Amino acid sequence: MVVLLAAGCGDNADEPAATVTAPPASATSAAPVPSTPASQQPHILVFTATGTAALTSVTYELDGKSTAVTDRKLPLRLSVDVPSDGLRHEWKLTIKHGKGNVELRAIFNGKVVGTSRGSTSGTGTASAGGSVLG
Repeated sequence: MVVLLAAGCGDNADEPAATVTAPPASATSAAPVPSTPASQQPHILVFTATGTAALTSVTYELDGKSTAVTDRKLPLRLSVDVPSDGLRHEWKLTIKHGKGNVELRAIFNGKVVGTSRGSTSGTGTASAGGSVLG
C-alpha cells in the first residue's frame, strides 16, 4: 500500500471587486451581463489524476462533505466550486487504485496547490489535501 499526502493553499483575498454596468434600455444588442459580480462568483478547484493504474474508488471532500465519483477512469478531471466568502476551505482528494501509478494534482484558480504521486505492484491509495481561501 502506498499513501502520500501533499498540502497546499491559495489566497485570492486581494482580488478587486468588479463593477457591472447594465446597457441602456434602448440598446439592441449587448453582451450578457453577469448576474453576480466577479468578486462573489465561486472560485474553481480542479482535481486531475493521470497514470496507468485502474481506479477502484475516487472521493473528494470539501469542508468535510465527502463526494464519491462514479467516473473512475484515468485521465480524470473534476471541477469543484469553492464559495467566494473569504473563509478558509479544507479539501482532500483520495484515490484507491490497483497495479500501476497515479499522479494527482489540485489547481485552485489556475495555480497548483497540491500534488501527490503513487506507484504500486498491488493495490494502493494516493491522496492530496490542503486548504484554500474562498
